[in-house]
Amino acid sequence: MRVMIVLPNMSTQIEAITGGVLSATMNLLRGFAEMGEPEVLLVSISEEVKEPHTIQFAPNCRIYYMPEGPFPFSTLNYFFFSVGRMRKLVKEFQPSLIHYQIGGTLLFTRWASMFSVPHLITIHGIPSGELKVARGLRQWLEIFINGVIGEWLYPKNIIQISAYSRDLFKKLKTDHTCVIPNAMPERCESIPLKEKMTNHLAFVAAIKYIKNQSFMLDVLYALKQEGIIYTIEFCGGFTTEEYRREMEAKVEKFGLADQVKFNGWVAYSEMPAVLERTDMLVMSSRQETLPMAIAEAMAAGRPVMASRAGAVPEMIEDGVTGFLIDIDTVENAVAVLKSVYNNPDKMRAMGEQAKRKARENYQARSVAVKTLAFYEEILSGQPAMQTV
Repeated sequence: MRVMIVLPNMSTQIEAITGGVLSATMNLLRGFAEMGEPEVLLVSISEEVKEPHTIQFAPNCRIYYMPEGPFPFSTLNYFFFSVGRMRKLVKEFQPSLIHYQIGGTLLFTRWASMFSVPHLITIHGIPSGELKVARGLRQWLEIFINGVIGEWLYPKNIIQISAYSRDLFKKLKTDHTCVIPNAMPERCESIPLKEKMTNHLAFVAAIKYIKNQSFMLDVLYALKQEGIIYTIEFCGGFTTEEYRREMEAKVEKFGLADQVKFNGWVAYSEMPAVLERTDMLVMSSRQETLPMAIAEAMAAGRPVMASRAGAVPEMIEDGVTGFLIDIDTVENAVAVLKSVYNNPDKMRAMGEQAKRKARENYQARSVAVKTLAFYEEILSGQPAMQTV
């Protein structure tokens, strides 16, 4: 079997990839590499590269970097340039099927082969949820347009990464559909459980309004008022100057400079060190699908405190592998952090449960096996899996 995987803007520095769909795709590729099958060509249509080139990632996996085009807007490049280039690449590689990892206007490139090769897509984002928390007309329009075009051009074969996502897209007409979560890298499993508690937290995500990092500053300040001191490191870059100013002003106002560290983007290779020194991962997002940061923290044996957003409740068993919190007020999160403060026995017991669940659900090889089985069902025309 030959599989072409398509997505935009994969970094040529693989170890520098910081998260999101790119990390999920690379983890799937690592699973295929470990299996030794199928033969995979990952096509990155990139605005960063000017000349096409290939990386041999594994004996059965290559990454091909395709220049996006000369226009300043990706949509125009996909429409006018990428279709022709994809048609040539499909003719050369002759894939059994093509697997898209991103929707929206990238799906214009389906016109290169949509009538000759089976297509499928993994739906990572939820436009309807993102629209609810969009800030400003421009962001709202971008999400809306990508959602409309994506729904129009979605293939009939769909992988959902959570039951939450599956239920939101249940009106889509499909030939084959299943639920397969994102894969995590095996590197996290080798991180030992933490013996001593240092009351140190980590928040791993791009720093922006939808991720709601500002909420955690409110929580830390409320705890500080009671003499309970936690430190936190934010791993991710600011996406807007407005939110940077908001966060920095709050740190200064609350006197949290000694408790808060902004790391910026943390490379793939550096994340194990972050998890090793962390007692708990925290996420207070307004909208999520299936955060890979949670899966990685659980694999490292670190409990997670996260908001009840999207599919997060599918990942965390409240009070067993972590905590689910409300973000309307800080009281819930404050109570959770007070209950585990200087409590290494409780944290270790929860960490053991988190590691077990991550091993069962998110291993890269396991996800790759399930994905390959779905490919085979599409090609054989057999009834689709409903859940995995």
